[in-house]
Amino acid sequence: MTTIRVTSSHGVRSLCRQSPDGDGVWRGIRFVFDDATRPRDDQGADWLVAYDEPAAGCMTRVPVARRILFITEPPSIKRYPSDYLARFGTVVSPFSQPGYAGRLVRQQAGLGWFYGADIGGAAPAGVSGPLGWSDLVAVNQDAWPRRGLISAVCSAKTMNLNHVRRLRFLRMLKDALGDELVVFGRGFAPIADKAEGIDGFRYHLVLENSLEDNGWTEKLADPILAGVFPIVAGAPNLARDFDPAGFALIDTRRPRAAVRAVRKLLADDPASRAGPAMAANKRRLMEHHNFFAICARLLDDPERAGAPLHPEPVPLPRSKRRSRLRRAFRVPGLVRNPMRRLYLKVMERN
Repeated sequence: MTTIRVTSSHGVRSLCRQSPDGDGVWRGIRFVFDDATRPRDDQGADWLVAYDEPAAGCMTRVPVARRILFITEPPSIKRYPSDYLARFGTVVSPFSQPGYAGRLVRQQAGLGWFYGADIGGAAPAGVSGPLGWSDLVAVNQDAWPRRGLISAVCSAKTMNLNHVRRLRFLRMLKDALGDELVVFGRGFAPIADKAEGIDGFRYHLVLENSLEDNGWTEKLADPILAGVFPIVAGAPNLARDFDPAGFALIDTRRPRAAVRAVRKLLADDPASRAGPAMAANKRRLMEHHNFFAICARLLDDPERAGAPLHPEPVPLPRSKRRSRLRRAFRVPGLVRNPMRRLYLKVMERN
């Protein structure tokens, strides 16, 4: 059995929910996870996957050709230095990575699903703890009482231009829809689990961190898992990954037009006709677009698979922070958001 070691500075063991038995085994491939603070040794691993950053003190015998990096943030939030990227033979990223000479796989990065991850009091009858694979397969919105027409889960953070853009749009849409739109999340109505902000609604508004191709995240995956029709401000090429009959795209760079588009969608009620497409999209998400399935497809390269192990473990350090000089020339935080709002007001008015 092929073994893949997964190392990260974050707690990513919850990704095991994306495997059928919750044990990190996917179609004959075994995934073993580092502790974020106390990395294990390779334990006979054939490949190594770093999820954003390796665990502190990570050592490995796995050669560069058999190392895979998953990039989890857009460049507007985090930039990865080229010397860090060069430690990996393959980089999975929705975004371009200038200066990287290895195999760049441009696609979404298999982020963890938040729906049902910390279900608290939102558990279906007979289920305790995070929803596993079979629980997620069985989720059916018909079992939930109708709570409203459309919901959104969004935080009030403003770390990049699109964060400011989506908050502006959310305010405009709330003004237009009133109580028909219910907004959850930090800075709005806090919830313990994403399911609390999705279940019982007919539509869910997805406001991604990025509007670039391939850049969809758990923000889209969660309503797909729930079986709630997503209205998406995100990757324009989403139809490459999912049946477009099972979602709707809007462009928040044209906020007034996007508000009109949402109102028209709610009036036309595409969810009433989208059942088969939504079910197909859920199967595709769970079986093709999850973290384990992505990794499995990347192993099908005999030349990389045949690269020899290092005779002794070598360090795999984390990426370095920006230099003090570059940090010194950054626009101060108190100035950035007013500048972003001014840009949106002048350049994206319609």
